[in-house]
Amino acid sequence: MLRNKGPIDLIHLEKYVAGDDALRAEIFTIFNDQAVLLYSQFSNQHTDDAWWNIAHALKGASRGIGAWVLGDLCEDAEGLVGEVPGKAEKRSIVLISIRQQISEIAVESDRVRSLGECV
Repeated sequence: MLRNKGPIDLIHLEKYVAGDDALRAEIFTIFNDQAVLLYSQFSNQHTDDAWWNIAHALKGASRGIGAWVLGDLCEDAEGLVGEVPGKAEKRSIVLISIRQQISEIAVESDRVRSLGECV
């Protein structure tokens, strides 16, 4: 699959918004709000089921808008359940990367909204 570079694959997203700037802005708002909410729910103290469910939900939302790097990080997080050597440390590391990607996506979505960019 051909994907453009950056925190959001705008070519992928364009398939769903078809040039509708208002729809794109609404999707960005919903995604950013959901990403922040889900991220705030992550905790190393969670049971494996709770951890996996949060990672899975964020992965689906990410891939829906073409945030492939974030989706891949969430897939990595999904794997941090069960008997994983150094699980708490690995979870902490992936959370730092997830937070960074969420921030980059927010910046990119603001940039695209300000330009009214259509791919």
